[in-house]
Amino acid sequence: MHIHPLIVVGLAAIAVALAGLFWLLATPLARLFVWCVLHIFFKVRIVGGSRLPKTGAGLIVSNHVSYADAILIGSATPRFIRFLMWQPLFDNKWLNPFCRLFRAIPVPTGSPQKSLRALRDARRELEKGELVGIFPEGELTRTGDVKPFERGVELIARGFETNPVIPVYIHGLWGHALSMKDGRPFASRLRLRQPVTVCIGEPVKGPVSAEQLHLRVLELGGEANGVRHAS
Repeated sequence: MHIHPLIVVGLAAIAVALAGLFWLLATPLARLFVWCVLHIFFKVRIVGGSRLPKTGAGLIVSNHVSYADAILIGSATPRFIRFLMWQPLFDNKWLNPFCRLFRAIPVPTGSPQKSLRALRDARRELEKGELVGIFPEGELTRTGDVKPFERGVELIARGFETNPVIPVYIHGLWGHALSMKDGRPFASRLRLRQPVTVCIGEPVKGPVSAEQLHLRVLELGGEANGVRHAS
């Protein structure tokens, strides 16, 4: 059967257009899917959500207690946040497609030069007026406590003192199946509608050290505990 060349060209154009449309909508659709799943597994309470910038650059600094932390913080704002992520987690065969779709920035381990390159990528996002998220502990907590922050957060923020650094504390996930209690994930039973509080602090501007940010996140932890007990 002979097919007219114009039909072939037309079908090819439609296919390209559909592929382009899917590519444009892939991230919004994935975010909608993740949002739906999030609210099945967690009962999320956002405190101080208005403190996240509605426009312009901002560096979000949070404690790191579970594999769901980035998603929980992302649910507090309609804006897209690019998170720095530990390379082995980024390379996980189950997580990698989502990490790439959400344009996570992998941070290699054991190579200071490559780690510095990842921090520079984060700085470039700030230069473009985007939101960047980082967990300066460098890994998931193994005790439930907030570990001291690594200096990388200072390297990202340096030179951007006019942009806000927003401290965040995630409360309620220690002991959850997605935390590292007992040294591994899924050591405990996965529960639906786990209550979680995402407490967002006042933005910090000007030169700030890793120690100062660590202290501010700890203070937010106390505030988050107060909110939970009050409710």
